Amino acid sequence: MPAKDPETTPGADPLAAALDVLRTARENGLSAALTRAVRHLDLTAPCSDGGLCVLPARTAPDLRGWLLAGRVVPAERATVRPGPRHELAEREGLEVLRVVPDDTAGAEPGPGSVPPGPGPGSAQDRLALAGTLFAALRAGLAEALLERAVAHVAGRRSGDRPLLERQLVRAKVADCVAAVRACELLLTTSGADPHAAPELHRRLDEADAALTNLFGGAGYLADHPVRSLYVSAYVGSLWAPSPRDPGEGWS
Repeated sequence: MPAKDPETTPGADPLAAALDVLRTARENGLSAALTRAVRHLDLTAPCSDGGLCVLPARTAPDLRGWLLAGRVVPAERATVRPGPRHELAEREGLEVLRVVPDDTAGAEPGPGSVPPGPGPGSAQDRLALAGTLFAALRAGLAEALLERAVAHVAGRRSGDRPLLERQLVRAKVADCVAAVRACELLLTTSGADPHAAPELHRRLDEADAALTNLFGGAGYLADHPVRSLYVSAYVGSLWAPSPRDPGEGWS
């Protein structure tokens, strides 16, 4: 078997992986960043406990396994079917899948299988990394949409003045900038520690809501680019695990 690329070995450098996903999301959008995240997870994809997974279209055949119910299910031991349709996810080039493990829980792992955990590359490690990578993805999307939002309000007028000169609008923009920058700062200063991921997602929920509001009514249209924030929150509900230590806080 060929040696693994050290840059994409799970857990090799979580911060480098997270910054790569953030940059991809900022420059190329949700689907491309999700593809990078799957690669950093060594071609395994997180699912909900019920087996739902959201991936870029036509990605599933390339996967090695699925992170499902706290374990890694090898690709050859799972049946993948179309899941419920999600129109906005489809507009982002994504598809919803339902992963059904075969009844082979007692079988010996096959060649190339990954350990269920704990340990390097285990299911627990990959789930923790998935939460961090998806927080980075959302931060990258928010940064890109922030630029669009500022351009949007700068190009609109209220009476005889640009909308951006209104004090309330400027305050909203400042809040959005602060929220996005705070998420990026927490990501880098935490060294992509998985315990920080739940706090990152909480702050990103607030930033996404503020950004959507800046676009006014247009921000709630299905064909508006800001829909990527809504779709990413939906995907994140499947990707982002609960914190291992709920009592540990971040500030």
